[in-house]
Amino acid sequence: MIRIAKKEDAKQIVPLIVQAIEDIVFMLTGTTSYEQATPILEYYVQSEQNRLSYHNCLVKEIEGKVVGVIIAYHSLELSVLDREMLEIISRNLNIQNVKVDKEADDEDFYIDTLSVHPDYQGKGIGTELLEGLLSFAKNKGITRVSLNVDQDKTSARRLYEKVGFKYEKVRFIMNHSYDYLVFPINEKIFETKVV
Repeated sequence: MIRIAKKEDAKQIVPLIVQAIEDIVFMLTGTTSYEQATPILEYYVQSEQNRLSYHNCLVKEIEGKVVGVIIAYHSLELSVLDREMLEIISRNLNIQNVKVDKEADDEDFYIDTLSVHPDYQGKGIGTELLEGLLSFAKNKGITRVSLNVDQDKTSARRLYEKVGFKYEKVRFIMNHSYDYLVFPINEKIFETKVV
């Protein structure tokens, strides 16, 4: 079942986030170890207003276990969604006016993270989460969804292209190049339901 996440899913969502974004968790938390980052990431997921908030997560649940997550939000909302996170990063790094790299075009509904537990990979869950998110976005009147894919992750890019995402440009985030892929929602309607 694909469903909107709940606060109590945080402990299951955080390892999936870490798996997907790896060392980027240190930039998002202002920490240097996964042990330090984990409670902050759990706080972000449980937050009401944060890019990683449960409000922005859809999860795949099997037998009561969260086995996959997709996190997405309107890019224009980041100034509000990131406010608390930037304060935490600033405090942890003891640096004023911390900024994070822009990841998406302003008009886009942006997929921040897609992750499937290793035991459940290769079973179509990533596709199901993507299609569920696109269906959810279409129902909200969104017309364009985007994401960044690491240029070294060719299997992830194949998944996105199989669903219908198209290459638009290269984007640099934290001095690393990513392919920016977009999906115009009006082209396709998905059957995956979100509960």
